Amino acid sequence: MSNVERVAAAIEAATPATDLSSPGEISAGQLVTSVGDIESAVPLSSDSAIVVTRPTAEGEQAARIELPDEVSVGDGVVANDGTVVYAANDDSGDAVAVQTLADGSTRIQTVIGTADSAHEFGYQMDGYHPYQSDTGEVVFVDDSGNVVPVGAPWARDVSGQPVQTGYEIRGDELFQVVTPDASTVYPVVADPTWMWAGPAWGMKLTRAETSRVRDYAAALGMCATFTNKLPKVAIACAVFGSYIVAQANIAQGDSPKTCLFFTAAPIPGVIWRLPC
Repeated sequence: MSNVERVAAAIEAATPATDLSSPGEISAGQLVTSVGDIESAVPLSSDSAIVVTRPTAEGEQAARIELPDEVSVGDGVVANDGTVVYAANDDSGDAVAVQTLADGSTRIQTVIGTADSAHEFGYQMDGYHPYQSDTGEVVFVDDSGNVVPVGAPWARDVSGQPVQTGYEIRGDELFQVVTPDASTVYPVVADPTWMWAGPAWGMKLTRAETSRVRDYAAALGMCATFTNKLPKVAIACAVFGSYIVAQANIAQGDSPKTCLFFTAAPIPGVIWRLPC
């Protein structure tokens, strides 16, 4: 078994059960995979960005994700299951691996080879800024309001045990921070996943609407509107109304002021404060 296949096997063993897409085809130095109306181009050069093209409210748009630079890796090699593996330039056992999932999502995994390896990894999207809700969910948002959710972080060691991990936002970069303990057995696999949701997955309020729902009665009305427009989301308005009021008041106190954005999928019932 080659080193690339060993890395792919280690990732498969550590990863929560998720279906991968059918392996794509190599074209112009990248692995191109299509899932429905989403096309993912994963470069074989570690110096290039992943490019995902998908529909938005403004039409088809290409989004770029930079590989984390905390690991010095060589060029990518495609494993049999379609995973693109970038092995470290030393004998640490570190690696970065990129997979396209059956739903079109993009999963970027870091393999932490030893206790001396990097344990935090930064991710950037050109033209996007990361935001984290009060309840921990993360999205990337561009200037046009296009939103890309990021799945909850996870990390597991070679014995299959979970390892503590979480997200931190530093400027325009989303960091996954992995915190091992005395029982952790290396290598450790850690992962964020970009979920390329459709353009109509939530509802954003204007600055005037955000100001208005600071009133509890107006918040209940907005809650009812939200439920009607997004019927897949079940909301207890008496509870959700208070949540709207609290977030609207925080938004008014932000400098500059922010506007509320309600999500329906794939992270239902979460309120975000985004630039107006």
